[in-house]
Amino acid sequence: MERTALFENSRYRTMLSQRQLEELMLLTCGVESCVPGYEYDAGDREGYHLHVILSGKGILSVNGQITQLHFGQMFITKPGEETWYRADREDPWSYCWMAYDGTEALQYTEAAGFTSGVNWLNCRIDTSRFYTLVQNTLEYSSNLNLSGDLLRLAKLMEYLAVAIESANRDSKVAQRKPEYNSAVYVEYAVNYLQANYANAKINDVAQQIGINRSYLTSIFRKQMGLSPQEYLMQYRMDKAQDLLLESDISVQEIALRVGYENALTFSKIFKSYYGLSPAHYRQENRRTEKESG
Repeated sequence: MERTALFENSRYRTMLSQRQLEELMLLTCGVESCVPGYEYDAGDREGYHLHVILSGKGILSVNGQITQLHFGQMFITKPGEETWYRADREDPWSYCWMAYDGTEALQYTEAAGFTSGVNWLNCRIDTSRFYTLVQNTLEYSSNLNLSGDLLRLAKLMEYLAVAIESANRDSKVAQRKPEYNSAVYVEYAVNYLQANYANAKINDVAQQIGINRSYLTSIFRKQMGLSPQEYLMQYRMDKAQDLLLESDISVQEIALRVGYENALTFSKIFKSYYGLSPAHYRQENRRTEKESG
């Protein structure tokens, strides 16, 4: 059974929600423009509360360690930690937040860069994206039905996804251990290269997967026996070979279809693979077919 309530005044708007889902649940979300010196003791509340600072500044204390924070940063409170935070007296902060819990909550929190001992990070994403997600979630507070449940959960997932995207743009956080088995990344890379061989770039593949190029090259070579770039070139030549033998289109058109604007460059690469230029390869193999026929 879900209970949802919306509270708001001139500086504060929040939604309380409780739903017993095992993997992930939205506990609360909101937006607040704090009065100068406003302090909150978060030591005894449940779940993970991920805040994004929209303006101003304040301080965060976690287990006695105090940090000054400001616009463009994020901070999180975690269960079981002695935590309090206070708005600056001269330039008090405003922030939005989503609070969540569940069996997968810790995994998502760490994927967003908030590993053990880390309670704040620089935000590498436009903070308005977080604000918009929270505001959209608040609009669904009165929808006490399955549709509303799913919409609120979807917004929480998107909020966490944007936080993870921010972490992936932070060079220090991005060096953490990859989240999936290397075989999964290689399989995705192979599928991507095959589907986009005419215009694929290895940097694009790595970015799509969410890992850096050097790591992709390392695991790809280990599993496939060649680098992603070598695999892409081989796949292009295989496609070119098929087009030469199975169609009458020009060599220049084949070059374009397999990703080469310059037909001369394509011809040189093709010859390095098959020992003949594309035109001669087509001529020789079709002559062989006729003779064997």
